[in-house]
Amino acid sequence: MSYTETTSSGWLGRIGSSITGVLFGLVLLVVSLVMLVWNERNAVQDLKTNKEIAEKVISVSADSVDSANEGELVHLNGPAKTDDLVKNQQFEIEENAVRLSWSAEIYQWVEKKESKKRKKLGGGEETVTTYTYKKEWVNKPVDSSNFKESGHDNGGGRKYESGSSQAKAVTLGAFKLSDELISQMSWKEPYLLQALPDSWKGDGRLSGGAFYSGTPASPKIRDEKVSFSLTGPDEVSVMAVQTGDSFSTYKSETGKTKLLLYQGLLSAEEVVEGEVTKAKLLRWALRGGGIVAMFIGFLLILKPLSVLADVLPFLGNLVGGVSALVALLLSIAISAMIIAMSWIFFRPVLGIGLFVVVIACLFLIKRKMSARNQISASVPPPLN
Repeated sequence: MSYTETTSSGWLGRIGSSITGVLFGLVLLVVSLVMLVWNERNAVQDLKTNKEIAEKVISVSADSVDSANEGELVHLNGPAKTDDLVKNQQFEIEENAVRLSWSAEIYQWVEKKESKKRKKLGGGEETVTTYTYKKEWVNKPVDSSNFKESGHDNGGGRKYESGSSQAKAVTLGAFKLSDELISQMSWKEPYLLQALPDSWKGDGRLSGGAFYSGTPASPKIRDEKVSFSLTGPDEVSVMAVQTGDSFSTYKSETGKTKLLLYQGLLSAEEVVEGEVTKAKLLRWALRGGGIVAMFIGFLLILKPLSVLADVLPFLGNLVGGVSALVALLLSIAISAMIIAMSWIFFRPVLGIGLFVVVIACLFLIKRKMSARNQISASVPPPLN
C-alpha cells in the first residue's frame, strides 16, 4: 500500500529557501564550535578526574563497615543481595529480584515516506514523495489522523503501559546500596510468563512467554503485547564515598562527580579503566558530531551557489559536488584547529608539546621534499 505525492518548486523560490538555509547554517557553525570547545574542556576534566580517583581510591572489604574510611573514596566488590519482591499486580507476578521490567507494545499502522528530487531545466526542482503503510508493533499508539492516505485507522487508547518495579533494599556485604546505585544495575534477561491469572483467560493468550491480547500469529490493529525482563542479583563492584553504611557521590577537584557500579568482580584499576574507556568513546562521539554539524552548516551556507547554477542541472550537480568537498575540507581543517587550540588552552604543556611535534613533522616533510627535488634536478637527462 502506497500513496505518491509530487510537488514542484521554482528557481526563484529555491534561491529564497537556500538563502534562509544560510542563516540556519551559520547557527549550526556556532553550535559546532561551542560543542567542540566544550568537548575538549570536558575531555581534560575527565582525564584529570580519572587520574584523581585512581590516586585517591581505597580498596576495602565489603564484609564490615570501617568507620576509619568515613568520607573516603572507596572501592569494594562482592555479591549484591536483596530480600525484596518486585511485582506486577496486573499479571500477578512476584519475584525476588532487583528489578522487574515490562514493555507494552501495540499493533498499529505506521506511515513511512521516501522522497526523491529531480532537477528541471531552468533551475526548478520536482520532489516525488512516496508514502507506504505497514502494520508494526510499536511502543506507543500512532496518530493516524494525519496520514496522507485514508483507510489506515489506528483508533485510540491502550490498556497496558510499560513500567518497572525496583527493589528498595539491596545490600553489598555490610553496606546498603543507594537508589542511584541500584538503578545502575541495568543488566537483564527475558522473563517468560508460564501462565495467566485465572481471571484473564478470556483477555488474551501466551506465546513465547509474552502476553498477547489477540492472536499472536495473526495480530490485528490495536492488539497489544506485553513482554517481561528480570534483573537478578549479581556480583558487583562499587566505587563511591563511604557514608555510614552506604555510599554517596564523590566530587572531584574539577567538579566531576562519580558514583559508580559495574557488574562483576573488578579491581579498582579495572573500574577506573572502564571510566577512561567511556570518556574516550564520548569524546570521539562528540568530536564526530561537531564535525558533522559543521559540515552541514557549510553545506547550507554554500547551497545558494549550486542552486544558482541549477539553471543547467549538470552544472548545478558539478557546483554541488565541489561545494560538498570544500565543506568537508573546511570542517576537518577548522575542527582540527579548534581541537588543537583547545588543548593548548586547557592543557598548555601537552597542547604546546603536540603543536611543536606537528610543526616539526611538517618541517621535516618539507625538508625531505626539498632534498628530493634537488636530487632530481641534479640528475642529467637521459641521452637520446
